Amino acid sequence: MTEIHQVLVGAGRTDAITNMARSIRSSLRKIGPSEIYAQHPAPGVDDVYLLDKLGQSARSKRIIVFHASGGNPAVYDFLDTCSDPVILIFHNIAPADLFEDVDKSRADDLRQGWKDLESLRSKVILTIADSEFNAQCLADHKYENIEVLPLGVEANRLHNLPSNAVMDYRLDRETNGPLLLFVGQSVPHKKIETLIQMQYLLSVHLGRESSLVLVGPPTISAIQDAALEQARRLRVPNCIFLGQIQDDELATLYRRSSVFVTASLHEGLCIPAIEAMSFEVPVIARRTSALSETVGDAGMLLPEDAGPEFFSEAVNELLENDSLKRNLIERGKEKVSHYDSALNNQKFLDSLSQVI
Repeated sequence: MTEIHQVLVGAGRTDAITNMARSIRSSLRKIGPSEIYAQHPAPGVDDVYLLDKLGQSARSKRIIVFHASGGNPAVYDFLDTCSDPVILIFHNIAPADLFEDVDKSRADDLRQGWKDLESLRSKVILTIADSEFNAQCLADHKYENIEVLPLGVEANRLHNLPSNAVMDYRLDRETNGPLLLFVGQSVPHKKIETLIQMQYLLSVHLGRESSLVLVGPPTISAIQDAALEQARRLRVPNCIFLGQIQDDELATLYRRSSVFVTASLHEGLCIPAIEAMSFEVPVIARRTSALSETVGDAGMLLPEDAGPEFFSEAVNELLENDSLKRNLIERGKEKVSHYDSALNNQKFLDSLSQVI
């Protein structure tokens, strides 16, 4: 019986890649034993094991599914040392240059991640990218025969969760007007500062009563601290930082949102945008990286260099134009229909059967 185990750099309770791995694990267990291992599982994540528990000794009929999303020497050392064949699922590696002035060690890890990914190529028996953009990135690093498959993306995963009463109560008390939602980590390329400036312009210069809610872990504390300080100094009205939240709280936010907005400069797929569209929330984003294909004509795609003025005007237009909003919602439903996790996971098993 073939053991097929997944390896991640980090794992969290609610992060997108860990949730994708959980979905894939359910399919892999149709073949044989399958667990998830990570170098850095977050506290309380009891369904993911430390990578050390997997061991480096060769076993017959064991395959490693590696989710590549960053640089981590310890993980690549493990993959290099073990003799097991590797299936690569590529979620992209963020551009190191964006981190250089904020976290140099992280920037170095990202650069090394691309080098390690190239070194791993000879062990990879199946290569999967979860977007066309990610496939092109791999091709640029000499990978071939890349299958584009958004594995484990469950667009409707939050729909069956009940609303969180505490979150509802907080939103009732702390927000006014349409709710603008951002979901993502506090890292340089998410450009949270652009959204804060957008909210300032909407409130102060356009006279639009709205609320901006920012959700996501403070991955780089300096980015989060700078965003908080900017909001304080500008006295931005109705700008709420929620940090890491539970899934039922996130579901509540999607249900209450009028617009999902992101100023990110780099995305390999953008799961929150997909989830927003599944809740019939129109999306505003930049026309860059994988956002162009993930959102496409189901959202308002702004120029890559769009500043807060452009974002505020786009939000204002979307809130004023009911016909445009309805049109984007309908297109969003069509986009979301492509992310059928059961179908895509079965395609993965079919591809897997050709290499094991």
